[in-house]
Amino acid sequence: MVQDLSGIFLIWNLFLAWIPLGLSYLVETLWQQKFLGKWASLICLALWLLFFPNSPYLITDLIHLKGSPDHLIWFDALMDFVFALAGLITGLYSLFKVHRLIEKIGNKPFAWLIVLGTLILSSYGVYLGRFGRWNSWDILHHPFSLIKYSIRGLQNPLALQLTLSFSFAMIVIYGAFWLYNHRNTDNDQFSQNAS
Repeated sequence: MVQDLSGIFLIWNLFLAWIPLGLSYLVETLWQQKFLGKWASLICLALWLLFFPNSPYLITDLIHLKGSPDHLIWFDALMDFVFALAGLITGLYSLFKVHRLIEKIGNKPFAWLIVLGTLILSSYGVYLGRFGRWNSWDILHHPFSLIKYSIRGLQNPLALQLTLSFSFAMIVIYGAFWLYNHRNTDNDQFSQNAS
């Protein structure tokens, strides 16, 4: 029975990866409807930032493949890959929406600064989740322990290496995602203006 439910963590982690997308839609809608001002929107995006690392975190679930029996490795690899890809794409789209919203609230350089900071912080968040076993909601349940662990982790070479390498990968992946979507957004606007 336990073996049958061994992959349930993938569903839970994918659910957590969808929370930032829902929050990005919510904040954008509230800002467009003028329920939130500039600063209130940015404060709400801090909540989005707490959950955003759950999206790239799914990539690290590939670590569970080492425990897979030989006859199931391809099935497990496919399942882990599909969930990781779904979580990553969800997170990238969420970040893209936040990026566009911050451009509207502020300006393009400020938006890119926030995006780069988000990718670096979320990479460190992935380290905290995978190696420290911290969750997004621990900021509410155990804030001082989490802050203490986070500060101590900055002295850990593994934390710095993982954060830097994961940040680099996420910046490259988001850059490609942004270029593709930005070009399509511009083409859609051009088509609408031409008609």
